[in-house]
Amino acid sequence: MLDATFELMDAIKQATGISLTEEKIYLLESRLSDILADYNLSDFGQLSKKFKEGSDLEFRERVIERVTTHETRFFRDESIFGAILERIIPEILERKQQKDPKIKIWSAACSTGQEPYSVAISIHERYPHLFKNISITATDIAKDTIEKAKGGVFSAFEIGRGLPEAHLAKYFDPVSKGLYRVNDEIRSIIEFKQHNLIYDPYPSGCDLILCRNVSYYFDQQERKSLFNKIEKALDQDSFLILGSAESISEYSKNFIIREFGLCRFYELNPSNFTLFIKGA
Repeated sequence: MLDATFELMDAIKQATGISLTEEKIYLLESRLSDILADYNLSDFGQLSKKFKEGSDLEFRERVIERVTTHETRFFRDESIFGAILERIIPEILERKQQKDPKIKIWSAACSTGQEPYSVAISIHERYPHLFKNISITATDIAKDTIEKAKGGVFSAFEIGRGLPEAHLAKYFDPVSKGLYRVNDEIRSIIEFKQHNLIYDPYPSGCDLILCRNVSYYFDQQERKSLFNKIEKALDQDSFLILGSAESISEYSKNFIIREFGLCRFYELNPSNFTLFIKGA
């Protein structure tokens, strides 16, 4: 069984770029155990074979979704939204001035959409007059996950995890008992797409990219490739937000490290050096 699990891990890496270590074997097997039953597969050897055959796309998507789904909630890590509103958006506006009022944001690996919706809501709260100049591209590798995000429907439990109570009445419409949909105005500036960070083309000219808690899924080589492509996707003098335990500094010297409160973020700097600016 262990050999079959390793074969499956290799196949998943080929399909997604995600490196699963031995420490993740228990997690992998627990997440996929119900798929064995649903498809009448006797063991992980059969599951691995079916995945590698690739003929059942729904099956492959379901396996990928189970492997890649990660923790998310509304306004996760509140300091990030303070940095966006108090530092990043004002600096982008100052640099753009009247040249191009559009602000382009990419929420990569957005899971079920709480991150891009939180960004959109926070900008609408603080800068309602700028809202129509904001465009957010939100992507995830898992098809079912991105479809849920696109629908914008969340349970009372999901709403209760991080969303301020005042935002529920203002930005959500009830659709049935215990279910709420993000309103049309917020959804209008977000485009959801299925996207593979290893194999698919990246957006370009982004003013801000959020790619949080993703890079540790990849090995050193894939992580270097990821950060290289993220850098190319950014416009000049633009910004990057990673997870609190992640850093791009080992892979690129073209970023200034910035801080706002507890949030560390990165500014793409054409001068080819790395600085650390505390509280700036």
